[in-house]
Amino acid sequence: MLKLNSKKFAKNMRSYLLECFENEENTEHLTPDQKFIYIYNRFESEYCHSYNLKRYKNNRVLIMEEWISGLAISCDFYYYDIIKTSKKLHDVNPKAEYSPKINDQICNNWFTLLATHIIKNYIQAKENSLILK
Repeated sequence: MLKLNSKKFAKNMRSYLLECFENEENTEHLTPDQKFIYIYNRFESEYCHSYNLKRYKNNRVLIMEEWISGLAISCDFYYYDIIKTSKKLHDVNPKAEYSPKINDQICNNWFTLLATHIIKNYIQAKENSLILK
């Protein structure tokens, strides 16, 4: 099982998120970095209003977690699908069984994990676009 901070897991998560963005309109012509910038900008315009900024004390991860849990992007949201995708992301045998406690942890933290990686990839994409200019 890959650790959450491993490079391989980050690469797997980036690929998964890009697959989630495939169903988004107006993204078919964008590069992967541009897709992360587009999704983050969409999040900012749709969900980062003064009420949410105050409610979540400007914590963008918590705000994005709430936004994603409302299915703003096409990610897995059923318990079974989250566990199946988690096994792929961690390079675990799909037939392996997690304990019920691990399953609950994975599902309870799923949207936080997605939000964290979207923001991380957005920051990297912004840095890359500044380097290219």
